[in-house]
Order: sequence, then C-alpha cells, then structure tokens
Amino acid sequence: MHLLYHPGVTAMSVQELTMYLNTLDIYQTDLAQIRPVSRLVSTAVFLFSGLMLCSANASAVQPVTPDYSSAKPGDVIQIKLSELYPTQMAVGKLQIDGDLADYASDPESLFNDLCKVQGAGKLAKSDATSTPKNPATYSCTLAVGTKKADMNTVDVGPEGKLYLTDGHHAFNSFWEVPDGGGDVTLSVLIGENLSRDSSGKPLTQSQFEQKMAELKHFLPIDAKGNPITFSQLPDSLGLSKFQDDPLRSMLYYLRGVSYDKSDKNLNPETGKPYPEVPFLEFYWGQLLSSKMDLTAYNLHQQDDYIRALKDAAALMVGLPKQQLIGNSGQTAAALGQMSRVDKKRLKKLAKPGSKLAKALAYQASH
Repeated sequence: MHLLYHPGVTAMSVQELTMYLNTLDIYQTDLAQIRPVSRLVSTAVFLFSGLMLCSANASAVQPVTPDYSSAKPGDVIQIKLSELYPTQMAVGKLQIDGDLADYASDPESLFNDLCKVQGAGKLAKSDATSTPKNPATYSCTLAVGTKKADMNTVDVGPEGKLYLTDGHHAFNSFWEVPDGGGDVTLSVLIGENLSRDSSGKPLTQSQFEQKMAELKHFLPIDAKGNPITFSQLPDSLGLSKFQDDPLRSMLYYLRGVSYDKSDKNLNPETGKPYPEVPFLEFYWGQLLSSKMDLTAYNLHQQDDYIRALKDAAALMVGLPKQQLIGNSGQTAAALGQMSRVDKKRLKKLAKPGSKLAKALAYQASH
C-alpha cells in the first residue's frame, strides 16, 4: 500500500485519502475504481499536500507565547527578557551606563552579575564563547535559585504574562550589551500570581492592573513625577523605551551613604526588620524632587555630581524617622533611612577611578 507523507503530517494511505475525500463529496468511489480516476486522486493528493504544507508553514512562524498561569510564588523559572513586561516608566540611565562601562572593560563582570541575579552566587567559569543568551555557556558557584534573596521578582498576570517588579536596571543593562537583547536568558523568582482571583476565576486586565496598584507593584508616575496609567508603561525592556530619571541614578550612588535596604532597619513596634518596598528609590526621589533643584548642579561633571549627592544625603538623614516618604505610605525608617551620612563612601565616589567617574565617562562617550 502506498503512503502519502509530508513533514509534520501523519502518513496517509490511498484508502484513507479516499475516505476523507468521500466525506467532502468531491467524488464517490472505492478502491476498485481508483485507477479510472487516478488523475483526480493525484490532483486531490497535490491539493491536500499543499494544504498541509501551508498549514505547517503557517504554524511554524506563529510565535509561541509562554503561559505561566500555573506558576506559584517562590517558583524559580527560566525566561527570556523579551517575555517580561515593565512596571515602571523611568530608570536612572547613568546607573545603567555604569554597568555597561564595567561590562565593556571586564566581560567577566557581566556573567558575574548574571550569576548573582539568578541566586547562583558568583561566576565560576566563562570563556570567549560565553553569551548571556545561553546560560549553559558559563557556570556559577551555586545552583540557580540557591540565594532567592538575590533574585529579581516577577508577578504573573492575565494569560500567564510576566510583569517585572524588580530589576529594571540590571535587566536593561543585560539587554543593552552587544550580545544582549530580548533573547538574553536567565532565571527569575515568582513574586505573586495575580492571573486569577481567590476562587480561581481569571482576572481581567483591568482587575489585574487594579490589584497591582493596590500592592504598589506598579509605579504610577513618569520621570518628572507626573501620574501615568498602566497602559502608558513601556511594552518591553530596552533602554530606548524608558525615560531617564536623574534622581533615580543619584539614589543608586546614595545607597549605603544615606539610606540602605529596608531590612537594615528594625521596626520598633515589632522588633523585626522592615519588609522590602518595591520602587523604594523612586519614593526617595519624590522627596528629593520636592526639596532640591537639580538645575543648580551640572550632573555631567563629577565634582558637581558629588556636591549634589552630599546635599541629598544631608536632607535624607535629617528627616524625622516617622516622616512619610513620597507616595509610598511608608516612613523614612521603613525606607532604609540611615542615622548619619557615610562620608567615607562619598569620598570613595569622588575619586577619579570610582564607579561614578566611570559611568560619567561612559555616558559622555555614548
């Protein structure tokens, strides 16, 4: 018995094809009559094969959108950067320029950062063939997900889409490296699954956006502090999609100088560390924008940038611990306020070869 075959299509006998065509009323026949209508069968076979070929080709070019609806909080999943939806409109581009300067001068630092954000410790090995698009081309000192506290989080939304709630700066840096882009592959930590309500009913996009706003997992302001809606957010990572917020960059350099992570301070009511606050730096930025005029500083020149940092640091540590900061609904203490300025760190930033100096130099040349 002769079989009809096309890649991706189950082999079909003449008898099976005859039965199929009979159901379409193209012609009525049986195997005894197959020879008199061989030309018709050949034509039908050709048309049928062509149909299957077109169908196979069409499905081959259809992009497959991963669905993470079944992911649970605390799960570690491997993704491509192109799968992530941002939850903020602005970033501190000078911070990203600093990362890119490091990666350009020391390629291993890129893979070291990739290991860290995947909760895998430090870089163990990489070589000239290593690429951020393939985690198998480099190795880390720990298994992915070992240090979940170091990982960036995503929330699951309707249709199983992933919304990045932490790591917009690091991930944009990975996107912007020469061998980067949307195919950069790494692992992230599931924060919340908001694809369904408590009864298991799928949330609409509107319901999801409302929930994200309630959780403060969406930053509803642009780089100038103006209110925005969820629909105005960038549709993907990539530095060109984001506004630049100079205060956000300043707060990157002020970490450890005038504030630190929330859990560095203890809540006097509970005796426990304050919980992590998403977009913490932007809330500090809201406060500083109400008290500082950045046009009074040349933020492209290191000495003046240090002057701006000193003024900002003094403002931050001088606030009452219980003062609410920006739109966070949280106190200065809950946002990691330090009791005094770490002048030693500031002095280090003022040196010619500091990370600030390198970032400013990279920014000036790109």
